[in-house]
Amino acid sequence: MDDRQKIQHLFQFDLWCNRKLAEKLIAEEDFEQRSACVAFLSHIINAQKIWYNRVIDLEIEATDIWQEYQPDEISSKARKIQVKWLNLIGDHEVNLETVIYYTNSKGVEYQNPLWQICHHLIIHGQHHRAQISLLLRKSGIEPPASDYIFYTRDRA
Repeated sequence: MDDRQKIQHLFQFDLWCNRKLAEKLIAEEDFEQRSACVAFLSHIINAQKIWYNRVIDLEIEATDIWQEYQPDEISSKARKIQVKWLNLIGDHEVNLETVIYYTNSKGVEYQNPLWQICHHLIIHGQHHRAQISLLLRKSGIEPPASDYIFYTRDRA
């Protein structure tokens, strides 16, 4: 597996995790931390949209980083942005070493190679999914297994 395929694999893992958590939120009755869990899952999707727009230099309507989706919308919203990332990464004309110049939400300019941005998105998502798992546990709900090794076992 080359670097491009490894990054695509990680994005597929990311989608798998988001879907598992979305399914859990749909299956559970209302609980105290539900709103926070939905907010974090929505935030992961919104961050990926924002970064995608930065990478391809799209000047479109701003995405609110904390816009919330309904639990039954999360899987499809996550899939839509994942397809864009998978296609971008899979395009062999796109150099993963290309430096992306962007301005963050506070107006500060930065630059990073595309592969670092991709890794950031995966790590960012896992960070917030860990928070969601903690919130589920605090509510007495067993979170779905979302460690990478479970994904690889599920795919074997």
